[in-house]
Amino acid sequence: MSETMTPPVATVGRKCRIEEVFDPGFIELIRLVPLNPHVRALILKLTGKMPDLDCATFEQVKAWVETNCEKKARPSTNGRRRPDDGIGVRVDFAETEYGRAAYTVRCSGSAEFRLGASDLSELIQNAVEAGEGIDGIVDLVAEKIDEDAWSQCEPDLDSDGEYDYDDHDATGSENSETSYSKGDIRDAVLAFVRERHPELEL
Repeated sequence: MSETMTPPVATVGRKCRIEEVFDPGFIELIRLVPLNPHVRALILKLTGKMPDLDCATFEQVKAWVETNCEKKARPSTNGRRRPDDGIGVRVDFAETEYGRAAYTVRCSGSAEFRLGASDLSELIQNAVEAGEGIDGIVDLVAEKIDEDAWSQCEPDLDSDGEYDYDDHDATGSENSETSYSKGDIRDAVLAFVRERHPELEL
């Protein structure tokens, strides 16, 4: 009695990891809006292939990329740091310190406010969908700095005046202020979009 041998089913091997095809910012954009036609068009432009129509979730697109696409060499940045961590904006801080000896002195300092790639991509996508241009995006980033800079950054504040006594004890502060250049924000956002999301027209 002979047995009929069934040949094993061939499995499709993974050709690459999605991180070897796209940069982190574009991967995050795919995660946020996997069915967006601009995202699909950019996948076609970068890989020469279009995801299947049934690739409706990020995990499905990821699996399709890793089994159908070839890994690509990262483009050279000519020594410049790639904005993998989003953008950084220099923020100047100032406040008035007061204490038990009934003194006041103006204090100021600077620190870098970081806005991560994931948060920035989502902010840009929402702004574009709402019909906002670059000025609207700059205003949204500025609002986020106003809201979060004091809690997120740890600036070293130096006093701008002189004390008339040796012993003092700071007990609080008031008139907290932040200042920054909207031009710097605009330049950073445009550089981020050109690098990460060239499909968006700002």
